[in-house]
Amino acid sequence: MKKCPECGNPSYDGAPVCGNCGFQFPKQKVSISKGGDIFQNNQKKQKKQKQKTSKDESIVDILKAKKLIIGIILLLTLLVICGIVLTGSNNKSTPIQSIDSNQYDEGGFSFKYPKNWEELNLTDENHTQAKFFKNGENAIIEFYNVSTDYDSLKQITQERISYAQESGSYVELVETIVLDGRNSSNIILENADGDYTRFVSMFSDGKLYVFKITGESINSVTSGDIQSMIGSADIA
Repeated sequence: MKKCPECGNPSYDGAPVCGNCGFQFPKQKVSISKGGDIFQNNQKKQKKQKQKTSKDESIVDILKAKKLIIGIILLLTLLVICGIVLTGSNNKSTPIQSIDSNQYDEGGFSFKYPKNWEELNLTDENHTQAKFFKNGENAIIEFYNVSTDYDSLKQITQERISYAQESGSYVELVETIVLDGRNSSNIILENADGDYTRFVSMFSDGKLYVFKITGESINSVTSGDIQSMIGSADIA
């Protein structure tokens, strides 16, 4: 309640005039809350948007940096793999054809052997035309060829295994390999005296071509230079 300043008559707060004397009460001022300032709200929104934008940009920068790091790691991995491949290629045994070598060529059969192999003056009473070598690991390499009445390489292989077993040798390996595009026989025996003998045989048109290698271990009769020599065998 409020009182009229002229007559003192009480009136309700919202009355525009005094009900007793007609005095007009002054209008009340209305204040606006600062919290309702739309510009301030807009500025806050802009600040939030700027903060969000800066966060998004920082995330993008992080992703770009990660992509760069991943790219560098992949590049380094690729370089390491290439180095391993190239190193592996350089470490491979050199084919006998690409180093200094001699060539045996007689009766339509040929093979290459290293020049550092020692030619031996040995004889084989069963194969008078046999040729002998010794390599750096002291393996003895004998080559001979004979005419035979056998019809197949399989028969020859079975006969050799039977003979070896009768002589007290143990058969370590029997397999078929391909030489000069032909099936060939590869047999490794452990002899009664502890040495090893390897027979590599090629058969063509009733003729048998044989490499007989003798050494103190399986490794000595299967060394890289021997493998390369056998791999160079060719029937004309």
